[in-house]
Amino acid sequence: MGFTTLSLRWLTAGQGALLVYAMPIWATLLAWPPSRRPPRPRDAAGLALCIGGLAVLFGGSGAGLGAERLPGVVSALAAASLFALGTVVLKPLPLPPFASVAWQFTLGCIPLVALGVAFEHPRLDALTPVGWTVMAYMMIVPMGVCYVTWFAALRRLPPETASVTTLLTPIIGVSAAALVLDEPFGLKEMLALALTIGGLALVLRGR
Repeated sequence: MGFTTLSLRWLTAGQGALLVYAMPIWATLLAWPPSRRPPRPRDAAGLALCIGGLAVLFGGSGAGLGAERLPGVVSALAAASLFALGTVVLKPLPLPPFASVAWQFTLGCIPLVALGVAFEHPRLDALTPVGWTVMAYMMIVPMGVCYVTWFAALRRLPPETASVTTLLTPIIGVSAAALVLDEPFGLKEMLALALTIGGLALVLRGR
């Protein structure tokens, strides 16, 4: 979550969502060694489509993958790969969803809070009522309800299959960024989205 937030210093919200939620492809790749299933031609084709989608997204002069965007791309890909690694590694965790969320958030927040206090200067008194409302929403819905249901899904499905449920996220992220933040949503964004989602669907098809 820290890498995801950090990536938005260099990327638009739509670009960040598309990069971070390419997570299912990494979950599928990381699940290969434990499952001892050899890669299939369909998997290779899906990965090629995903890479093509990212190339389209960052191609061109308007949103080129220049040195100024590289830290954001690295942060977003780190977030995606670590999310996928956690999905695969924690699959056998013998904890119910509520306990799993509580423990992981408690332990995960310790280093993030420490880094925030060390390198930033938080001023809670400057937070507006709208800011408090957004923070409460983030704590309850994306960081609470969504993760409880996510861990519940992992108890019932293989990691690579459960990951397919995240395919709606980049669609919502790119579309919401265009509507709310007035970010560009043209032919390039639609093509990148179609290639990425198509590649992920191809990899996960039949699982």
